[in-house]
Amino acid sequence: MKSLRNRLNITQMMTTRFLWAFVAVLLTAMTACQNEEGLRLHYDFSRTTDAGTTVKDASGNGYSGKVHNEASFETLGNIGVLNLGENNGYLDMGLKAGELINQLEDFTIALYLFVDEDTDLNAHGNFVWNFGNSDNMATDQNGSMFFSARTTGYTISRRHWSGEEVVSRSRTFPKGQWHHIAYVQSGGTGTIYFDGSRTAQGALSLLPSVLGETTHNYIGKSSYRGDAYLKNAKLAEFKIYDRALKDEEMDRFIELTKKLQEATIEQQLKATAENVFSGELKNVVADIDLPTSAASEITITWRSSNPDALSAIGAIKRPETGAKPANVTLTGEFTKNGQSYSKDYNVMISPWLSDQAAVEKDAENLEISGNLNNLRSDLDLPSIGIEGASIQWQSSQPDFLSNSGELLSLSPTGKGQQKVLLTAEVSKGSESVTRDFEVHVAEDEGHVAYLFSYFIGNGPGEEAIFYSISQDGYNFKALNNNRPIIAADTISSRGGVRDPHILRAPDGYFYMVVTDLYVPNDGWSGNEAMVFLKSDDLVNWTHSVVNIAENFSEFEDVLRVWAPQSYYDEEEGKIMVYWSMLQPGGYDIIYYAYANEDFTGLETVPQQLLYHPDEVACIDGDIVYKDGIYNLFFKTEGAGNGIKRAVSDRLTEGYEVQEPFLQKTNDAVEGSCVFRLINTDTYILMYDVYSRGTYQFTKSTDLESFEIIDESISMDFHPRHGTVIPITQDELNAITKKWGRP
Repeated sequence: MKSLRNRLNITQMMTTRFLWAFVAVLLTAMTACQNEEGLRLHYDFSRTTDAGTTVKDASGNGYSGKVHNEASFETLGNIGVLNLGENNGYLDMGLKAGELINQLEDFTIALYLFVDEDTDLNAHGNFVWNFGNSDNMATDQNGSMFFSARTTGYTISRRHWSGEEVVSRSRTFPKGQWHHIAYVQSGGTGTIYFDGSRTAQGALSLLPSVLGETTHNYIGKSSYRGDAYLKNAKLAEFKIYDRALKDEEMDRFIELTKKLQEATIEQQLKATAENVFSGELKNVVADIDLPTSAASEITITWRSSNPDALSAIGAIKRPETGAKPANVTLTGEFTKNGQSYSKDYNVMISPWLSDQAAVEKDAENLEISGNLNNLRSDLDLPSIGIEGASIQWQSSQPDFLSNSGELLSLSPTGKGQQKVLLTAEVSKGSESVTRDFEVHVAEDEGHVAYLFSYFIGNGPGEEAIFYSISQDGYNFKALNNNRPIIAADTISSRGGVRDPHILRAPDGYFYMVVTDLYVPNDGWSGNEAMVFLKSDDLVNWTHSVVNIAENFSEFEDVLRVWAPQSYYDEEEGKIMVYWSMLQPGGYDIIYYAYANEDFTGLETVPQQLLYHPDEVACIDGDIVYKDGIYNLFFKTEGAGNGIKRAVSDRLTEGYEVQEPFLQKTNDAVEGSCVFRLINTDTYILMYDVYSRGTYQFTKSTDLESFEIIDESISMDFHPRHGTVIPITQDELNAITKKWGRP
């Protein structure tokens, strides 16, 4: 009995000691942040509530933050991280954080930051953190302080961009790696520390208290409406101190930077290993593409358990007909910065099929790439199938399309498409089958040149309609000695016209729309109208001024009517005109309406055409129809400035904005125009690089990926925003008879 009591006492003592030790550890962990001198706010991004949408303030001061727009919290290694994601995610630190900002004199704001390599940091915005008094600072002008990844710099202002005081590295934040960044203000001196070292310093007269208790306090979001969010960025250990950290205190942040980077590389290696192959490696019948490198500077090496069946470069040797499949273990070694990750893949290589099965399989899987419904280019006809069958081709119309797939001639103008039957004979050994493909050769469009209409500048006499001609769509020559072909003061209510766009309509007429604006008098917010013009020969034009403010009470306060274009709506049998408008307190929006029958005005009230998800200014729309999709190219201002594309299967609604920006320059651009080269499937996207007084030309076959072709372009003039249409020989003759040959 005594022994039992002794054992119980010993157990109680051990339990008590364990509980005290546990409490001590817990209290130490809970008070560790509080023991850090001057720490007023601390997000370690690991203490979350509300189903993972709210992060608690680890300092114990109650400054909780809530994520929005699919931003999320995750663990990297054993470190809590805020992932801002790709959908304009951000963290709202709440009103209480503004109380803290109002109290700061000497202070430090520090964090670890990772920005994805594909994030565009050149756009305005990209705020890492922001404390302000509005989400529309350009209009409200009531002050903010922020740190931007665009400049790796700190800014504070009582108003907006006017009166800004700045300390900056004047370069974009380095992408693809973790770095520690700290802004420290001591008295009137602001200092930026990058990975523990001073990298920028400057004098400031403004303290955060000049902003009062800020109301719009964010991580990853700007106070300026339309600014770019900081996308695909991750943050760790966000801290605000009410004191200026010293140089010698910065070293303690270096170790965690290394850990975050190592954990990120491990994550990258595993993700690459999981996604290196697009499908299962079963029933393999062709060589495997084994990449030796991947995104994020990852290198890959390969080993095979059976090199005779599958080599380390992906070459396979299939078992003979009737044999069992060959099973191979393929090992990938993924490496970056000295870290490695290995993964095994089970590969099953199928044996050869019988001759009969081979020809049937190859015939079944036979495909021809290209636009078979309206062929304008050569076809690449396969000569051997995946199962080893040979393929011979026969054309029913070899004068148009040869047996080898060469397009020898288009269908004559006015004759419609030419139908061609391509027959493939698929054979192996003594077995053979045939398969037919119907091809429609495109009709010759009957165009011989390109007409580029444009204006040339913002000064007197420059805002007018000019013409130039090109024989190939690459080399343009000005007509009329680069003088206007229509005097602006004869058609404009303001004294100038800009942004000409010409539509060739099914009725045989040409319809031109232009901006009615004279910048020397009107500035950039002083026009209410556009001009409609109509012609049957591109030489003689009638015109009408269409004043939006006078004709539509809904827009009587309109500040600008810009860059109209037109499109023939086949369903309505009418010409749709679309353009951008600005009203007080808003931003430029692209609208549309239908023109009346004689093209002297609008018969419907303007309706919004494009709804940008970021609610930013959109101008210079240009619609191109391709493969059942309407592609609306436009310039966006605010959420990054540049050319974007929105797509819809309906002309007047449903447009969804696509990523990324399409311009191939860091210079400011506007006025995009897309036209297709005559009798080809190649599209030209050109845009006005107005800050350099030049145009940039790019080309594409899918309207998604564009490549620069500036080296092929020449002009003997300096155009501003204009558009290009193809023209016939008769039209070219009439134009050059009037204004001379270039």
